[in-house]
Amino acid sequence: MRVDVYDKNFNKIDLDSLNVVTTNFILDSPSPNHERQETSGQHGTVTLGTTLGARAMSVTFHIRAEDAYDFPLIRNELFNKLNGLEFVYLVDKREPGKRWKVKVESNYDTAPTAMVFAAFDISFTSDSPFSESIGSTTDPFTFDSNLWQIGQGLVGDNLTYSTTEKNFQIYNAGNVTIDPRFIHTPLTIEVTCAQTSTSITLSLTNNTTGETWSYTGATTAGQVIQLKNVETLSGGASVALKTNYGLLTLKPGYNDISRNSGISKVSFIHRFYYV
Repeated sequence: MRVDVYDKNFNKIDLDSLNVVTTNFILDSPSPNHERQETSGQHGTVTLGTTLGARAMSVTFHIRAEDAYDFPLIRNELFNKLNGLEFVYLVDKREPGKRWKVKVESNYDTAPTAMVFAAFDISFTSDSPFSESIGSTTDPFTFDSNLWQIGQGLVGDNLTYSTTEKNFQIYNAGNVTIDPRFIHTPLTIEVTCAQTSTSITLSLTNNTTGETWSYTGATTAGQVIQLKNVETLSGGASVALKTNYGLLTLKPGYNDISRNSGISKVSFIHRFYYV
């Protein structure tokens, strides 16, 4: 079995019990989209920016039925599980610490050979150009957890993503910047208020990128304010009007972070992303 398939809730689909095996996994390269502009009186164009498009991939499936009557039962069950209506996850067993969130892209031909065998390719598309780590920063950073792999950018098992330190580092093990403005690289930061006050300023700065988030308003000691993607929430309600509308991103590698005294604890919750 080359590729494991999981449902939308990341529960493994038991293909073995269906007498279905997977072999080839072919991943297309990134697909850059360049925005270019011509300038009057000058040769060529100017590239204004580049984004990456959706990612295509395919998997070869094999049905091995017991007899001619068993074949359509297996085929129909595969149709039920891989019909393109729901997202599924693909995990290449050569890279067991990463997953792709995909949908079946098109129909596939399951015509049998000798009425009991079939080999066919299914095309999948990931809306995100990036794979993501199966583990997140709330999981243990040990290989015994079966969540991580060699070549995933990890630098040991002593990484910390929840701290009471005033100055600290947050390590982004991926090769993609985690930007909360983008749907495919979500980021949650939880800050715990240090004291009860009718008006206080909280601030959190990524000194590596020069970005600062701040909040000015009433707080309660132990209160948790959540920076969830582009929102700032307290008790599930938006408090964005009390902020500077700042956002923090995480560059690949170490990011030097600092907080002011209005914050007693900071937690970063996210996965890692790979081109």
